[in-house]
Amino acid sequence: MIHNPIKLIQLFETYGEVYQPYISPVIQSLKADTKLHVAVVAFNTHDTVDFFVPRYKKRWLKEKWYALTHNSRLNYLEILCLEQQAAIIHVQQSYLFSKVTNLLDLPRDQRPRVVITLRGGDTYVKPWHSVKWQDFYKNYGHVVAAFVVMSMHQKNYLHEKWGVSLERIHVIPISFGQAFDASIKQADPNVMRVVSAFRMCWEKNIAGNLRTIKLIKARGIPVQYDLYGDGADSGQVYYLIDKYDLHDCVTYHGRLDNSEIKAQLKRYDFYLQLSYSESLGMSVIEAQSQGIPAIVSNSDGLPEVVVDNQTGFCVAPHDSEAAATHLLQLWQNPDLYKQFSQEAIAFSQQHFSVETEVEALRRLYKSLIP
Repeated sequence: MIHNPIKLIQLFETYGEVYQPYISPVIQSLKADTKLHVAVVAFNTHDTVDFFVPRYKKRWLKEKWYALTHNSRLNYLEILCLEQQAAIIHVQQSYLFSKVTNLLDLPRDQRPRVVITLRGGDTYVKPWHSVKWQDFYKNYGHVVAAFVVMSMHQKNYLHEKWGVSLERIHVIPISFGQAFDASIKQADPNVMRVVSAFRMCWEKNIAGNLRTIKLIKARGIPVQYDLYGDGADSGQVYYLIDKYDLHDCVTYHGRLDNSEIKAQLKRYDFYLQLSYSESLGMSVIEAQSQGIPAIVSNSDGLPEVVVDNQTGFCVAPHDSEAAATHLLQLWQNPDLYKQFSQEAIAFSQQHFSVETEVEALRRLYKSLIP
């Protein structure tokens, strides 16, 4: 029996180089699947967008649609989904959920299946203070066909705190890129080189990371810690470097493009991230894919990207002492460091490559269509 390809719309606010850097290879791989017909739709123009959704409403199209259906509630995007006879619309940037709620109000057999990818803040933070998000989960959590989350912890939290049924939540972590051959690292025996790359905000526990470096320095160990990333709390970085007297061993570089950060990662021996909240930890995965052991907190989904005492170590977010001890343990034991580096490469390449993410998405889409 010959089946027609599943018509699938991937929805973005902005698509291309300004969004998650590995989404493009994922989309291109999905487009290559002959069992899928994938169209990229975005509200901001880009050369690789299949359909551009203008912010203003196309009055003539709405009037035509109303004349045919007597439904005046649908917006341009929703009309486009129905006109294209899309079987699935995947909302990649979750805050766009309000753009498809009218579709969700239609009978199930008259609309596409809606899939929404959730990042950490959509689960751990926003619903606590945003009535809009609370109402969305309450009113539409049982109607959305599938929520894609980054970790098992996020899945369970979404279920337990916000009432979404487990069978509608699918763990499909974002990927670091295409699988590649990485070389096992050896730590610099003269200087401990540590790196972090994240958005500067309270969730990342900037102070805990810097206290760890303070403890390393206090033990007389030569250390260099480089921080990459910007955000609302970037001022905290400068203040704490001064407060802890770390000007001689900590450098804050601000924001760099992901490609530049990946190129810089090769210079470092360790990755450090003691977040208070983290759905997954993309930079942790990127570092391990290059053979860099990671010292992370045991918060939320982070323990799912580090195999404790094998590819790195997990500690309590407030336990900078334990983080410093583990850094020293590996730095002072070259054979153990080499073993961790090898395991980090194997684990990340096996579980977090584009190929793995694409295959999981294929299975999800095909499971939603009878």
